[in-house]
Amino acid sequence: MQMLRLNTRHELPQTTIRNHMGRIDKSTYIPAEVHTNFEPGRSNQGVSQPVLQINNYPSRRAWGARNLTDLTREFGQKGLSDVQSGTSRRTQIAWERAENGGKPGDDIQQQIHNEIYNVEPENLVEFELMDGPEFTYTPAQVVGEPEIGEFSTEIEPEPFANIHYKPGSLHTYLQSEGYIRRYVTMNKYDIYA
Repeated sequence: MQMLRLNTRHELPQTTIRNHMGRIDKSTYIPAEVHTNFEPGRSNQGVSQPVLQINNYPSRRAWGARNLTDLTREFGQKGLSDVQSGTSRRTQIAWERAENGGKPGDDIQQQIHNEIYNVEPENLVEFELMDGPEFTYTPAQVVGEPEIGEFSTEIEPEPFANIHYKPGSLHTYLQSEGYIRRYVTMNKYDIYA
């Protein structure tokens, strides 16, 4: 008796996975930049020279040397007082002669003669204490203001490192498709079934 046998042959699908791991090719940090500013302090100070001033005008004036201001003031005042006193005296004499000239016993000629020849000599030399020179001394002094120095530092860091990252990948693909086959054989099984 012959018998039909149903054979089934199948193959599972095959998939292939190819993956590449992610990796860091380069990873370096960027060093921070440091900027410094230094200005040294300076004293800016020094010592001034002592100063000696000698004013010898008072002693020169005592010997008769005068500047134009003093000379003008002195002789101007003397001239003015001489004119005032001379004018006053002459006016007084003139009034007196006008009033008493015609009276008996008043000899005008004798008065004029007495005025001319009985003049008291004026003091030609005046002695006064001579002034010495004036000395003004200014001692040496420290002058100037010091300047304070400055030192400052600025740090500028980079917030991120220099990184070159190669990302990973995953690829899947179908290497072979699966199948199911059915077929009939007579009186035997297919050995691959």
